[in-house]
Amino acid sequence: MSKKPIARILQSVLVNHFYQMNAGFFAFLFFVLFGVVKGGQLIDYHYSLIIAFLESPIILVGVLLAWILYTLKCSNYIIKRILEPRQLFLSSLNHLSNRQLFAWMLFVQVQVFAPVWVYAAIASAVAIHLHHWTQAGIMVLTNLVLVVTAARWYLSTIRHHGTDALLGKWTFLERWNLFGGIPWWNKIVKPVFSFAIFHLIRERKQMLLLTKVFTLLFLYGFIQLYEPYKPDPRPILLCFLLIVGSHSSLILQIRAFEREFLPFLRNLPLTIPVRFVQVLLTYTLLFLPEFIYVWSAYPLHFTLLEYPQIVLMVLSLAAFLHSILLVYEMPSEDYLNSVFGMMAVLFFVLLYNPGILFFLLVLLIAYVFFHHHIYG
Repeated sequence: MSKKPIARILQSVLVNHFYQMNAGFFAFLFFVLFGVVKGGQLIDYHYSLIIAFLESPIILVGVLLAWILYTLKCSNYIIKRILEPRQLFLSSLNHLSNRQLFAWMLFVQVQVFAPVWVYAAIASAVAIHLHHWTQAGIMVLTNLVLVVTAARWYLSTIRHHGTDALLGKWTFLERWNLFGGIPWWNKIVKPVFSFAIFHLIRERKQMLLLTKVFTLLFLYGFIQLYEPYKPDPRPILLCFLLIVGSHSSLILQIRAFEREFLPFLRNLPLTIPVRFVQVLLTYTLLFLPEFIYVWSAYPLHFTLLEYPQIVLMVLSLAAFLHSILLVYEMPSEDYLNSVFGMMAVLFFVLLYNPGILFFLLVLLIAYVFFHHHIYG
């Protein structure tokens, strides 16, 4: 197999698909890094951010932790993608030597890790310019270790794809379950609406954790840095619009989990309104950390009567996306394009503060879709 076909295959199957599946997350990240300040202040804004974590060991540790979490997000996705049955053809790469296969896995990881290493390179250049040699060395070394480690994981996965040796790569919890152990959360009687959340905790923990870390840090930064003249819910609503967008991949995972593992729920003697309420409870549980933390913005950013509007907007949009996935089992690319379209339209709608009635209408539309397609 020549080099060009290998590059095209890995680019299409692994790299491009990774960015497509996480488009909502990257849209959210782009807004946090480049959309919260005016264009003329962008350089000063990022320079101040870099100076902050160069001069504060605590902030630097937080940045390194975020990079580690992003590495786990990348590796978790790429490894699961490699292990998909329809990607079995990737095992043909086993004819390559370890050095060649490792180089191709570096090719993959460098591309999916680009948002981190590009920013880290700029931060390291600033650190060197300011003679912060230790911080520069830490950032460069951390990025090298993370990229090389992830590439080694990918190499090992391909080498052992389809063999019993993968048992050694299972997580501790999976081995514990295999040999009779029961995690503590499996001993708890869980309500139906929590099934999908526990699935995310078990099977999509890196995706869930990274999403929550970034959304909560985003909320923290916005609340701390932005001080309105008087309470105005629109900025907070725009923040939560982006937060819902960053959770779009998680909503897709929840719907896929329901379709694959919970079809028996259709046979339960539950009315459609009760089923819809369970969906709302699922997303209430998913967004509970943000719902709790946003109270730190009260009463500076919103009044007590405006808090229900924030909650209703999040739940109505999440339920709408969930219901859309009931109507159309669309490819992830089409789904994410729909999310972008929804966010673009709602961005301008929120600027005029449409009020709680607008989101009640969105919730009603979501229910209509849900009602007509829950048994479809």
